[in-house]
Amino acid sequence: MLGLALRRTRRLLAAGAAVGLLFATTGCLRLDLGLEVAPDDTVNGSFTAAWSEDFLESASTGENPLSRAELDAFLNALLDGVPDAERVPYDDHGFVGQTAEFSGRPLTEFAEFGGDEWGYLRITHEDRRYLLDGHWDLRTAGFLDTESFEGAEILLSVNFPARVAEHNGELDGRTVTWTMTPGEQYDLSAEAVQYNGWAWFAASVASLVVVLALLWLWQWTRLRRHSLH
Repeated sequence: MLGLALRRTRRLLAAGAAVGLLFATTGCLRLDLGLEVAPDDTVNGSFTAAWSEDFLESASTGENPLSRAELDAFLNALLDGVPDAERVPYDDHGFVGQTAEFSGRPLTEFAEFGGDEWGYLRITHEDRRYLLDGHWDLRTAGFLDTESFEGAEILLSVNFPARVAEHNGELDGRTVTWTMTPGEQYDLSAEAVQYNGWAWFAASVASLVVVLALLWLWQWTRLRRHSLH
């Protein structure tokens, strides 16, 4: 599902640039993929495609003006790559568009994505460890042509149901975010480790036993000294 969405996005953007539908505007486009891994090994998520308000204003008055309907149709085509998703309006920090939301997808669907020119992304759950690794090559010809989409924002965020032990993105609580731009390549990695309740309980019991033993030994020593006097 995710791989399909990204491949469709790349093809559509390439086609848009090729026929001259879009022109160079810094920060004109935002693509934001957010995933939340649940403790039951299902995934909830959203894929946002949005234009900047500045771009929308300039697009209607440029040399080759574009209507809002044409631009909205372009975003709709991008979001068609996310099947069985609910569409909701998006309006945040000067960007407007749509978000496709989905829930309850099996984590196994995210075990292997890619194999195309752009790279791959994997999220797996092994024992008590959630592992994410990936490689996105945004230099690939046809993926967000850098001349037409200079400064486009590409965001990927993953919320884990466990403490994040290692990552190479930006961490906020249990959410790791990677911020990317066309023309670059990125290696993505993160590891989250589940809390082991039984191990904590065993360690707590052992610590309690040690404390009680030391208290008993201290008390016994005091009583013995007192009896000798």
